Amino acid sequence: MADNIGSLVKKYHAFYEVLPHYVLIEDRHGNLPATTRRVQDGFDIDIYGVRTEDNKMVMPPTREYALGYAGLQKIAQDVSQHTGDSCSLEVMAFPSSFILDARDHAKVEALIRITISQRRGLDQPAGLPEQHALEEVEKQLKSLGVARR
Repeated sequence: MADNIGSLVKKYHAFYEVLPHYVLIEDRHGNLPATTRRVQDGFDIDIYGVRTEDNKMVMPPTREYALGYAGLQKIAQDVSQHTGDSCSLEVMAFPSSFILDARDHAKVEALIRITISQRRGLDQPAGLPEQHALEEVEKQLKSLGVARR
């Protein structure tokens, strides 16, 4: 059983991916049909842990998953203190879900997501504050030994 975030990273070969985070905006103008447009308002940082002992389709122990979530929550809080009101960071847990990685022999992976989004209005795209928050989250993940895929 891993007892700190660093040992979790090693035990589960943690890695992350960065994806754009989009919102859909529906525009209505009088009686005309609504149009929908997609605006990138931030980033999703998906952090994965790979099941290493065997490839059974079960999640890591609840205590270890909670420890990983708490560590990522702390990173999000630390970064949030430097962003002011310009963007928000949210950590989302998926404790009862697992992913089968088709790129890596269907290895079983657990997922926790950090979403960085702007707070300037729904129709506003992501900007420098969100980019800086992303860079800081990545810096902290790398300092823990979490590799980018």
